[in-house]
Amino acid sequence: MVADLRPRGIGEILDAAVTLYRARFTRLILAAAVVVVPVQILSTLVFLSAQPDSFSPNLAGTATPQFNNQSAALQLGALVIVLLVSVVSTAFVVALSTRVVADAYTDQGEAMGAAVRLVGRRFLAVVGASLIVALCEIAGIFLCGIGYLIALAFFAVTVPVIILEGASVFTALGRSTTLTRSHLFRVLGLLLMSQLLTSVLTFSFAIAVNIWLNHGASATAAVITQGLGNTVAQCLTTPFAATAVVVMYFDLRIRTEGFDVQLTMQRNDARHAALHAAAGAVRTAS
Repeated sequence: MVADLRPRGIGEILDAAVTLYRARFTRLILAAAVVVVPVQILSTLVFLSAQPDSFSPNLAGTATPQFNNQSAALQLGALVIVLLVSVVSTAFVVALSTRVVADAYTDQGEAMGAAVRLVGRRFLAVVGASLIVALCEIAGIFLCGIGYLIALAFFAVTVPVIILEGASVFTALGRSTTLTRSHLFRVLGLLLMSQLLTSVLTFSFAIAVNIWLNHGASATAAVITQGLGNTVAQCLTTPFAATAVVVMYFDLRIRTEGFDVQLTMQRNDARHAALHAAAGAVRTAS
C-alpha cells in the first residue's frame, strides 16, 4: 500500500513504483510469465519457420538476417505476425499488472483469480485500445517523432482507465487525454525515464545474446537464444513499466480530482464500519 497519498514528482513516482513492484513481485512475474512464455515460444517457432539464408549479429545482440527474395517475404510475414501477437500479449500483461498494482496501491487484497477474471472481461477493450494507440504512435513517427511523443503521453493511462474504471475503448482514450493534457511534460518525462530503466535491463540481455552469437552460434541457436533472452527481459520489465503507469494514473487523479481525499474517506468509512461491526458482535455475545 502507498500510505502517503499526495502529488508526487517524477522521481517519487518511480520510487513508489519500485516499492509496489517489489511488494507484488511474485504475482507480477507469474502473471507476466503465463502470457509471455507461450507467446515467445510461438514467436520463436514462427521465426524458425522463416529463417533467412544466413545472419550476422550486431552490437545490440540482434541477428541481422541475410535474405534471398523468398526468405525475405517469409521473414516479413513472420515479423508482422510476431508484432501483432506481441501487441496483444503486452496489452494483456499490462492490464493484469494494472489490477495487481492498483490493489496494492489501495490496500485491497483481491485474489489473483479474481483479477484474471476481471481482466478477461475487459480483454477485447484492452486489445482494441492498444492497437489504436500503436497505430497512432506509428503514424506519429512520420511527423518527425513529435506525433509519437504526443500519442505516447496523451494515451498513457488508457489501460488503467479501462481496467479500473470499466470504460469503453474510445471513452478510455478520451479520459486518458483529459487526465494527461494538463501535465503533458511530466507524463512524458516519467514515461521516458521508466523506458530508460527498462531498456537498461533489456540491453544487458542483448549484450549477453551478442556474446553468445559471436561464438559461432547457428541461425537456429541464435533465434532460440534471442527468444529466451526476450522472455526473461519482458517478464521483468513489462510489469515494472505498467506499475509506473498505474502510480502515474493515481497521481494524475490526485492532482485533478482530489482522489487522495476520496480514498482516505473510503478507508476511514471502512475502518469505522469494521469497528461498529466488532462492537455489535461483542454486545450480542454478552
